[in-house]
Amino acid sequence: MVKHNIRIFALTIIGLVFAIYIVIFLITQDLESLDLNKALTHISTTISINIGIWTIFIFWAWKWRIFYPWLVQTPNLSGKWKGKIKSNWEGGTSKPIPMEIDIKQDFFNIIVKIKTEESISHSISSSFNIDKDRGYQQLFYSYLNTPKAGIRDRSAIHYGSVLLNFDGFKVSKMSGEYWTSRETTGEIELKRKKNK
Repeated sequence: MVKHNIRIFALTIIGLVFAIYIVIFLITQDLESLDLNKALTHISTTISINIGIWTIFIFWAWKWRIFYPWLVQTPNLSGKWKGKIKSNWEGGTSKPIPMEIDIKQDFFNIIVKIKTEESISHSISSSFNIDKDRGYQQLFYSYLNTPKAGIRDRSAIHYGSVLLNFDGFKVSKMSGEYWTSRETTGEIELKRKKNK
């Protein structure tokens, strides 16, 4: 759970609405003879502009450093990640499994896709657990893992959950643990892939 400051959100929304209305009002009105009908039509224009601004914010602008942490508590984890899984399967004697993760994120949602040599996983649900007072910055998600058809005799389709820890706004690595419906657990280490 992310501890959002609802008061700051509300003040930001209300402040933006009034600021845009005042700018439109001052640009279009003759201050010596005010036109009430014209002033009322500015309300719909103000709403339309605010919808546009908030759409841009929700899909793109939330990632900007200027909004962190006073308005946005979650860092941008979008992109490609590379890492390894160390499992307790077969008594923990198996080699670490290389993996790639693709994360897609907007202000409200985060979707995680995991790929190994033998399987693909997709997140079913995901959320952040960010509580700076207690020192938590975590991504938690549940997933469905679908192994390749040829290995399902030894690796069945299964569900699992992952808890990844990270630190700060500019996140370049994450680590954590996972557990599955097959009663296996393990550790995960990830590093953000650099853009070429």
